[in-house]
Amino acid sequence: MERSAIAGELSRSKPTTRRGLFHNKKVLAVGAVVALAFVYMIYSGIQSTAMYYLTVDELLAQGDAAYGEQMRISGKVIEGTVQSEAKTMTLRFTAGGENKSIPVVYKGVVPDSFKPGAEVVLEGKLVPGGTFEANTLLAKCPTKYAPLLGQ
Repeated sequence: MERSAIAGELSRSKPTTRRGLFHNKKVLAVGAVVALAFVYMIYSGIQSTAMYYLTVDELLAQGDAAYGEQMRISGKVIEGTVQSEAKTMTLRFTAGGENKSIPVVYKGVVPDSFKPGAEVVLEGKLVPGGTFEANTLLAKCPTKYAPLLGQ
């Protein structure tokens, strides 16, 4: 009879259920807020660093709309136009596109791969005088490297 009494007790008691972590609405709400914050940080980080660059020809085709806007341009350093002032760390050169060219002024450290004929990417503004004032200068690496002779 003891067994039947225990069995009767077990059948009358409420079954114990384990509530999963996702059944708690507070945990779900906090998790959703954290996930949304994480997605927003990734999105805003990508938006702030993503900047399309224009060629010199595309920039000059914009006309007056291009003046004063922060932008990134790509061009080739025209041979014979590079002037460097070591005292003020100012570099002046002309960047060319397919058909047009633009004078550039850059103040700062010049990359080692910068040279006449090299492709460059510049970040800065086109000022009303028609000069592109760059605050960042990136020299593209050549697609082929020639081995050093004499080694």
